[in-house]
Amino acid sequence: MLVLAGIFLFSVHPALADSYTIYDLGSDNARGIYGIDAAGDVVTWGTTGCGSSSYCYSTYVDGVVTKDGGTAPALDYDDGTACSSTPAGFNVLKPVCNGGWMGFGAIYNSNGDPNGVYLASGAGVDFLGNGSADQVFLNSSGDFAWVDGLDDQIYVAIPNPPVEAFAEVSAKADFVPADPVPEPGSLFLLGTGLIAVTIAIRVKGHS
Repeated sequence: MLVLAGIFLFSVHPALADSYTIYDLGSDNARGIYGIDAAGDVVTWGTTGCGSSSYCYSTYVDGVVTKDGGTAPALDYDDGTACSSTPAGFNVLKPVCNGGWMGFGAIYNSNGDPNGVYLASGAGVDFLGNGSADQVFLNSSGDFAWVDGLDDQIYVAIPNPPVEAFAEVSAKADFVPADPVPEPGSLFLLGTGLIAVTIAIRVKGHS
């Protein structure tokens, strides 16, 4: 019974909801999103900030500007495409799809979910926050960038690795092979072998 209970305890894993890190890329005043690349780097455009250039392009990596310039960087853009279908119960606006992911804004949903911005995958539909999704970009890794015209801000949401993935990486990184612990069957064979050797020695000593 104890063995069965142990097997059940360690084989059941609770389902984990997706979680995201959301970065605020600043105001959308005279600014917009130019594109997102396969690594999740977001390029925005604006009409000020780069001297005499007509346009200023800024590259954000994890929410931090790493490069500004008057010319758009030559990245491997992975912006997503229009979606062929949308989740039931949502009044979807501006949906974008890529690699099994869908990003969209929604209002007045028949299912009662709040107005705002959502990111969906095979695991379900996740609410990212209030506001609108007026301009949307989504790469195949689920990195979702959008212009929130309601709050006049630009955001990008990056999916966090599952907790189980952290645990597996940590276990592999911290694992140091130790001397193997003998299995019960091996211990039994070793014990019976020692008994046999002891009996043989005693028999030989008495002869």
